[in-house]
Amino acid sequence: MPEFRDRAVQLVRTAQRIASLRGAVQEASVLAQSSATLIETGYDNWNNGTTFYTLTLEVPIPVYVELDEGRTAIEKSIQRRISELTRTESGVSITEVVISPELADDVPSNEDIAGEQSVAGPSFWAPGHFRLFITHVSATKKAAHSVKAALAAYQIAGFVAHDDIEPAKEWQAEIESALRTMDALTAIITPEFVASVWCDQEVGIAVGRGKLVVPLRAGADPHGFLGKYQAIAIEKGAPASDIARRIFDVLVKHDRAYDRMADALIERLARSSSWEMAKKTMSLLEQVPKLNRDQVARLVRTIDENPEVKDAFGVPERIKSVVGHLGQPDAS
Repeated sequence: MPEFRDRAVQLVRTAQRIASLRGAVQEASVLAQSSATLIETGYDNWNNGTTFYTLTLEVPIPVYVELDEGRTAIEKSIQRRISELTRTESGVSITEVVISPELADDVPSNEDIAGEQSVAGPSFWAPGHFRLFITHVSATKKAAHSVKAALAAYQIAGFVAHDDIEPAKEWQAEIESALRTMDALTAIITPEFVASVWCDQEVGIAVGRGKLVVPLRAGADPHGFLGKYQAIAIEKGAPASDIARRIFDVLVKHDRAYDRMADALIERLARSSSWEMAKKTMSLLEQVPKLNRDQVARLVRTIDENPEVKDAFGVPERIKSVVGHLGQPDAS
């Protein structure tokens, strides 16, 4: 039987599933993208002895930054959830959860940083993710943020604009930058949305740039440019995780989005921090309709470059199967 400190990944993945089922979207997203370690921090010999542990969760830097001031609350919530899982085990206690950013491999120069920004785009986009602009009115602000958090599980970075319908001048520049660099746009269509000049402009820019638009019908039908797109009907109170999944299902199949979606998922696989993450990412990748030459080469390299991919049961075989079925040697 493995020692308690070797069960960090098992505990975290179980907590992730429970959080997701209970609608704790942000918590589930953090757990899904974390690399977990249990560190022994103390011992109390009273009543047959108790060993104390701290659970550390290393997350990608964009995830860490996104948490910001809410990080402490998420840490406490995760600590309570993990404690539920271990309450029947005697002699162990997880007293603290600490979320920290993954450390960069090196320290880039100012020139390197500038170069990375020019390639990666604005800093609000998480590197290696599909970029989805979420247009909404102020009344659906909370729903937009919940959907954004849920989309992270699919390697999709959501951009949610300023809370006001009429953004301040500095926010206009950020919104314009996001519209210039997005891969697709989704619109939460409510009766208030129909009357919003700002939202109509954002949709118009997406259409003008030839980007896929995914309308979410939440109390109102798509209008104007949106009328030609198949809308996803959203029931009142629908979990953000379900909405995120339905958005992903559209993006991963549509000819205007699947290529960038494939890039993002292959990047997720290459950075998998656990066998389970590698398996889940493969399940998503297997839904992509086609891969180009570069994607095939990158996908195959993940087997040699990441032990979590190589040693995940069945994953190398699934990669070879995907390459055989979806790889297009004559594609550009």
